Amino acid sequence: MLAVFLSGFLVTNTISAMMAQQTRQIGIMKSIGARTSDVMRMYFALVLAFGVIGMIIAVPLAYLAATAFTDFFAVLFNFNQRTYGILPGVAGIILFVGLVVPVLAAIFPVLRGTSITIREAISSDGGPSTYGTGLLDRLLERLRGLPRPLLLSLRNTFRRKGRLILTLTTLTLGGAIFISVFTVQASIVQTLDELFASLIRYDVQITFDGDYRVDRLVEEALKVPDVVEAEAWGGILARRLRPDDTDSDTIFFEAPPPGSDMLAPVIIEGRWLLPNDENAVVLSSAWRKDEPDVAIGDTITLKFKGRETDWVVVGFFRGIGSELIAYANYDYFAREVREPGVSDTLNVTIARTTLDYQAQVAQALEEHFRSVGLAVGESSTAVDEKQQSLNQFGIITSLLMIMAGLIAVVGGLGLMGTMSMNVLERTREIGVMRAIGASNLSILNIVISEGVLIGLISWAIGAALAFPISRVLSDQVGILFLGAPFSYVFSIDGALLWLGIAVILAAFASFIPAWNASRLTVRDVIAYDG
Repeated sequence: MLAVFLSGFLVTNTISAMMAQQTRQIGIMKSIGARTSDVMRMYFALVLAFGVIGMIIAVPLAYLAATAFTDFFAVLFNFNQRTYGILPGVAGIILFVGLVVPVLAAIFPVLRGTSITIREAISSDGGPSTYGTGLLDRLLERLRGLPRPLLLSLRNTFRRKGRLILTLTTLTLGGAIFISVFTVQASIVQTLDELFASLIRYDVQITFDGDYRVDRLVEEALKVPDVVEAEAWGGILARRLRPDDTDSDTIFFEAPPPGSDMLAPVIIEGRWLLPNDENAVVLSSAWRKDEPDVAIGDTITLKFKGRETDWVVVGFFRGIGSELIAYANYDYFAREVREPGVSDTLNVTIARTTLDYQAQVAQALEEHFRSVGLAVGESSTAVDEKQQSLNQFGIITSLLMIMAGLIAVVGGLGLMGTMSMNVLERTREIGVMRAIGASNLSILNIVISEGVLIGLISWAIGAALAFPISRVLSDQVGILFLGAPFSYVFSIDGALLWLGIAVILAAFASFIPAWNASRLTVRDVIAYDG
């Protein structure tokens, strides 16, 4: 919706530029008998033609992009996509966006441009300007100490305030979204750092193909060099039996030993497990989204191994991802699953925590366990698990970044149209500067400086807007995927990166209009009848 909204601004800007350029032609058409409605129909037909051409180009490209995205997500989420097509509802949206939105966006500039009288059109010198009457204009006139070309660029920037606002809207929102996406990424990294520091405080996890005595697993693990500590945890897959007799999604039911140093979750409501707790459970934040009826103090029924057992909810913690996780004390859990004193999961901490070192120790643990007759299923490292989580969230930020990039392109096109219109309206002024000795480079610098100033203004406003936008976006993405807001961190790097992009984009968008302006000669200006 945001892209459609900003594209509408681009249409408004483009049609405004066209109407300003063709003001005298409109006056001539009216002088030979054309009515205002006739001229309006002509321009609306032109807008519709542009819409049809845009759809002819956009629909095949959108279909290819949608197919590629579908295939990508099919691989990511492990499902087979057999058919592709455009749903009737989507086709209706395409027609609306391609044909109706451009016409709606063109209504104001067409009405304003065609309502002009013959006398106003024939005598037009580029449209009305209120520069010099406002407080900002008077402040700019009092500026001293800056080079004259820069002062001229600064004052020119605010001559057409309505046009400036339209241009700034697209660039500002593009910048705000861009910075917000980087902020969400920084918040994701910060949140995962905190979560892994609290939930995965071990370095290597080994799972076995069978249950073994807890004391034996710990004893054998400590024989491997560089292993500092080892803990055997209980674990089982379960489901919640809801009051309406339906089952929940799969629950990862885990049981660390009481007082474990390998787990220190961030409690968002209630409390953590006490050593003497029996049928108490602490649930991940994802429960609040998937099982919203569960609250502190409730008794929930969990099903595993064909049995139903009751547990009392004593707390909620901030979890990783959208999985339903429940923690209970090992001793009571082991009795309930009827596997006391045995486990198939071992968590290990080691002397160093780099990825390569964790992988080496994991391999050494596997080899040692196999050598003593223990059947190892698989091993994983904390660094690997963290990277996998980052990759999953990276998909979200990549999609948001694509959206921000498209918005920035729309803003750049709008700026290019604005600068072209400004150059057209100042043709005579440029001729005067040429007549008193202004060089090609001087004209080029004046126009490009004006574009860069617009880029800097859009960056300043966009960076300010990014604070509330990124906060809301970060919180909502966190609630969607974790059941709780992310730990908010504003991305200074994102703001500085967008500053560079905004300046480069503005300079690039201004170059062609500036180049055209620098090539105007005094003879061209005398011959100009715009």
